[in-house]
Amino acid sequence: QWKQLENLYFREKKFAVEVHDPRRISVSRRTFGQSGLVVQTWYANTSLIKSIWVMAISQHQFYLDRKQSKAKIPSARSLDDIAMDLTEMRTPKVSKLATLEAKNQLIMASNGSLISSGSQDSEVSEEQKKEKIMELKKKEKLLQEKLLQKVEELKKICLREAELTGKMPKEYPLSAGEEPPQVRRRVGTAFKLDDNLLPTEEDPALQDLESNFIIQQKLVEAAKKLASEPDLCKNVKKKRKQDYADAVKKLQEIENSINEYRIKCGKKPTQKSTLTLPGKQ
Repeated sequence: QWKQLENLYFREKKFAVEVHDPRRISVSRRTFGQSGLVVQTWYANTSLIKSIWVMAISQHQFYLDRKQSKAKIPSARSLDDIAMDLTEMRTPKVSKLATLEAKNQLIMASNGSLISSGSQDSEVSEEQKKEKIMELKKKEKLLQEKLLQKVEELKKICLREAELTGKMPKEYPLSAGEEPPQVRRRVGTAFKLDDNLLPTEEDPALQDLESNFIIQQKLVEAAKKLASEPDLCKNVKKKRKQDYADAVKKLQEIENSINEYRIKCGKKPTQKSTLTLPGKQ
């Protein structure tokens, strides 16, 4: 019976009804003691469970409104009095429905509950709300910290691109009123391939290898200039020298691939890298 209702709630796929039954004594998980509280539980998919819960809330509200209306109606009444009362009660009924609808809009999709007035679960519900708020604030803080970290990473990437191209990319994150930083282009990072520099081999595969060799050769020259810059700290200088050595190694590997292919095709091998590059530094 509705008068025995203590709580209606759902959590994801679970719908439960808590009622007081003086004939049964059970142990309540919330009060940790003996009480007449009986819990009936049903399981289904989340959308169905929420729909059942909303209908149950509406039925309970109808029961409360009907009970309140009966208390106001005298034992003996005329038809005119009943018509007058219905006219006067129409407006507050509409406002109650609007209030109930507004409350339903605030219900979370994952869980919800109805706590009757004077229930022992009221304090538990408030405690759960506080825990939920603290958990959400903690998640918000973690997300903000991660966002700041990603923004800093994006700034570093944009600065590195600006040092290579001499132009700050539009993706650089700026705060309100903040001006983009001025960045000087690195010395020796720009080079241009002449139009007549690329080979015109009849064999497409060999032409592709020759093109890769020329491009890598320019990269070696740029890496050498960067490694030769003065006034570099020890770590940076070491890193640039290693980059230069790696570029030279890759150039030699490309030349080896070219010579292997030329020998396979019956052509004479070349020694391009040893002729165009000085000794390793």
